[in-house]
Amino acid sequence: MIYAARSVTGKRANNEDSVYVPKYGEISLAIVADGMGGHSAGNVASALAVEHVAAELRKGGSGSPAGLVKNAVNRANTAVYQYAGSHPECRGMGTTLVLALIFKTRFIAANVGDSRLYHYHGGKLTQITVDHSYVAELLASGYITKEEALHHPRRNLITRALGTRANEKVDVFECAWEENDILLLCSDGLYSELDDRTMVEMIEKHSNLENACDALVKLALNAGSTDNISVVLVKNGEVW
Repeated sequence: MIYAARSVTGKRANNEDSVYVPKYGEISLAIVADGMGGHSAGNVASALAVEHVAAELRKGGSGSPAGLVKNAVNRANTAVYQYAGSHPECRGMGTTLVLALIFKTRFIAANVGDSRLYHYHGGKLTQITVDHSYVAELLASGYITKEEALHHPRRNLITRALGTRANEKVDVFECAWEENDILLLCSDGLYSELDDRTMVEMIEKHSNLENACDALVKLALNAGSTDNISVVLVKNGEVW
């Protein structure tokens, strides 16, 4: 697998996002987390979540990969929740999280919150995860259109987050993928400013994933993103 990642502060004072891609020989895993909370608490929440998910999945264990992913996210939720409870300055902190546990012919995706995972295949970009947000619920119910959702005043209100309560529901997806397919994981700082067509154009224009990450982040900033921006790209292929 080939990995690339970028995470930038953008116009915010601090970067509360955290990302994970493996070092050589480590488990094939990619994670993006978008923290929230006062002061530096968002950064603490996202870093804790990424650290615990990666550590749990590196341990492996019995059971299905989907079950291991769900267990890892649940343990991360507990870690963030307990840390906030014992550190008054972090009370109320939480984080979104999206991940992909990757195999040669399939991947396991999971998310809590509104960070997303897309699958690029055959010239098309498909959103795999489902946003846990107020606007996503309105859209799914038919109360607003996709265009209205882009500019809704409550579009940043999420309905699930890791660490804000003792137990949180995680969605898990198992999907097939093929050689040269690409996974795109990102925080809302990216997709809130770029439509699917633009993201496809950048993926297809830049065969080098590092360059594609840079181009996506630059476009989001130029489009007016005021949030932290994080993106991870994973290509189903061998490193030459």
